[in-house]
Amino acid sequence: MNNPYLHLTINIALPDEAATAALAVALANISCAGDLIRLLGPMGAGKTTFTQYYLRALGWQGAVTSPTYTLLQTYATARFNVAHIDCYRLTSAAELAPLGLEEYRQFGIVLAEWAEKGGAALSAEGAINGGDLLPYHINSVENPGVLTLTLTGEGQIGENRSRVATLTGSPSWQRRFAMLPPLGVVPQQAVTRAKTEAGQRVFLNTLGLGPYTLASLGADWSSRSYARVSLSDGTTKMLMDSPPPAETTAEYIAVAAAYTAMGLRTAAIVAQDEAQGYLLTEDLGDRTLWHAMGAKGPAEGVPVVQTPWFAVAAEVLAVQVKAHAAGKSPSWARVYNRTDWWVEGARFTNWYMPFATGQATSLSDYAHWQNLLLPLYEILHETPSGLMQVDCQGPNAMLLGAQPTLANYALIDIQDARIAPVGQDAGLLVRNIRTARFDADEEAVVRVLCDALKLTEHAVRRSLAVGAFHHMVRILGGLTRLAVRDSRPGPAQSYLARTWEVAAQCAADPLVQPDLAAAWGFIEPHRQAGLMQLKTLEAAV
Repeated sequence: MNNPYLHLTINIALPDEAATAALAVALANISCAGDLIRLLGPMGAGKTTFTQYYLRALGWQGAVTSPTYTLLQTYATARFNVAHIDCYRLTSAAELAPLGLEEYRQFGIVLAEWAEKGGAALSAEGAINGGDLLPYHINSVENPGVLTLTLTGEGQIGENRSRVATLTGSPSWQRRFAMLPPLGVVPQQAVTRAKTEAGQRVFLNTLGLGPYTLASLGADWSSRSYARVSLSDGTTKMLMDSPPPAETTAEYIAVAAAYTAMGLRTAAIVAQDEAQGYLLTEDLGDRTLWHAMGAKGPAEGVPVVQTPWFAVAAEVLAVQVKAHAAGKSPSWARVYNRTDWWVEGARFTNWYMPFATGQATSLSDYAHWQNLLLPLYEILHETPSGLMQVDCQGPNAMLLGAQPTLANYALIDIQDARIAPVGQDAGLLVRNIRTARFDADEEAVVRVLCDALKLTEHAVRRSLAVGAFHHMVRILGGLTRLAVRDSRPGPAQSYLARTWEVAAQCAADPLVQPDLAAAWGFIEPHRQAGLMQLKTLEAAV
């Protein structure tokens, strides 16, 4: 369906230099390593001025000069390595070849003035995935893409004469536009909707529910939030509020249908407004696998072993794999690949390392990390694939009865599902940042997967350990991003140290220790510096 908040192009008035600076700061805040930002417009339109403010927003404190005669100027900012090129004097796009832009296109950011003269290398036309590195997936929150920023000259905007910035984005940038309103450069209603109780009630009031009360259950680490709807007949429903375009309800609806067809339990859908991102489902209660273990954080109490339930969780994983092997995975399902593996693992070099060191990860370190990470993808594939939940952990498993059976086990937070090796979900299930690791639980999961899928214990344990290690690397970067970019330090304060502990456990696993030694050796030296920076951030807040 058409998303009313997804726009190929948006226009922003720039009445003065302060507005240009604000736009540069906002775009710097939501940029990703691997982005190409094309700067178009006539001479004097403000392309170099924008670049100066953009680089300052990334932490560059030195001089910023136009590369009109040198073609290329590079900057190692506090966040990214940036290549600033000016194609105005190019006589042929072939002149770009010796500049070595490939590394910046992969690991940094390219800012290209007069990009229309740069040929295919700097074009947004005819690109695979609409200019993005990856096809769209709801979980691809850091998918590098192409943004074209066209600055016009003087133009009538209301009563003010003003420059106008026209932003034209690849699919990932179109979703990032929804992050601009809090930064003060775009009206919220233009690119997303507000997440309010009033908006939730507008949706609910169209359903003929009768009298009801609404109790917020808060938000998760994404942009979604949840509320419990209590009806006058004593029953309850669950409301998911998922503001588009950053997230929508379409993915949940599709995955729920696929899992139901496999015989797996999900929350039945009662009503939906896909355009506005509201979904009403049955209420599966409050008892999750995490709660059954004691619902304790890593520093609180001792969780309770729940081995029979972990065996059921492994049954669910086996069902997902068998369905895929039988050709029953839906045709729309996204297939997880090496590029996904890299983009997720690069969260460490994108976010944690700059946070820990105070400077952008060097291009050589990016390349080295990629060379260490990609071979591990082959170990992950020592187990077969299925339509995996991705966020397969205790808080997302609902226990509906006292007996640990498949019928009493339901999946929530399923919208990220994709075709991926079962070891990846198994790893997150048993080596989790929220609870202590229990050998008995892991043994049960391994045993069920081996028996149900005719796998060797060696293959399952290796895939599980490497999958869990990769999850921890991804989470280290994700927690840092929440704290630094999104000003949400709470998750990092709760789980950053614990994430390091689980990563260390995986790296010490005898079955994969030789395989993970170099990767662990790359990340571990930054452990304490990042934790100390978090303490500094806490004190500042």
